[in-house]
Amino acid sequence: MDLRVIITPQTFADLAPEWLDLWRNSPEATPFQSPMWLLPWWRHFGSNDLHVIEARAGGKLAALAPLYILRDDSESLGLFIGTGISDYLDVIGDAPFFQHIDASPIWDLQQLRASSPMLNAAVPGGWSDNIEDQDPCVVLPLADFALSTHAQKKLRYYRRSIERRGRVAIESANRDNLNDLLQSLFDLHGARWQRRGMPGMLADDVIQAFHRDVAKAMLDAGTLRMYAMSLDDRPIAVFYGFADASTVYYYLSGYDPDLEKLSPGTLIVAHAIESAVRDGATTFDFLRGAEEYKYTWGAKDRMNKRRQLLRTED
Repeated sequence: MDLRVIITPQTFADLAPEWLDLWRNSPEATPFQSPMWLLPWWRHFGSNDLHVIEARAGGKLAALAPLYILRDDSESLGLFIGTGISDYLDVIGDAPFFQHIDASPIWDLQQLRASSPMLNAAVPGGWSDNIEDQDPCVVLPLADFALSTHAQKKLRYYRRSIERRGRVAIESANRDNLNDLLQSLFDLHGARWQRRGMPGMLADDVIQAFHRDVAKAMLDAGTLRMYAMSLDDRPIAVFYGFADASTVYYYLSGYDPDLEKLSPGTLIVAHAIESAVRDGATTFDFLRGAEEYKYTWGAKDRMNKRRQLLRTED
């Protein structure tokens, strides 16, 4: 393979078509390694130096390590693009990426799944490393998925209770309604956090602009999974997630806190799971966070790893 380090944003952006093809043909890659997620992340949150490593075989993009270097005075730290708000971080494909990490003396590679090639790659000479557990992602297998009789009764009760209030409808995101659904997500998610005296993670204008870019790119690529439930044309719950060939990923949701006892949030998640089953997904991934409601669906923890590398020789 021929390896090259990309340091200019335009060259990075120009990779998008090839990168998307590589991502679609990489079963281990998640939407958080796609250009739909990482290009908007860099535009809105990127700082300091790109250090994207591409590997080509016969001129064709064969692997990609989306990295950057964060600098502070005389110190520097190498990270994955997307660090912080991405539930999975990784390379796409397998290549000797560690040949090109001398640009920073420290690398902090977070949110790696246990199958990541970055966990198994040999440490270069003159470097030491440390691997540790980081965060659990809560994962629900969909093969033979079935709710308990008690859970089915609860869902029927919630549906009937809301339907008694008025006309209930669920719509999926499309080009015509995407902006409205996103605004409903921002409003509903914020309303819940405001009840607790906090702004919530979607209150910031930059975060909202980032998700608008991501949602549009995911929609265009056919990987957005976004549903909105309305009561008499008033949005009361929104599900925001993504999908690849085998998995639906639940990133965020919002629901009307005034209707909390009727569980519109539970109902919109149920709709997303049912849609994932119909679409042939084999896994529903609740992503990071050990919130109790995730386990009521039968989901189990899958631990992400963190690998830190430290140069020991100059």
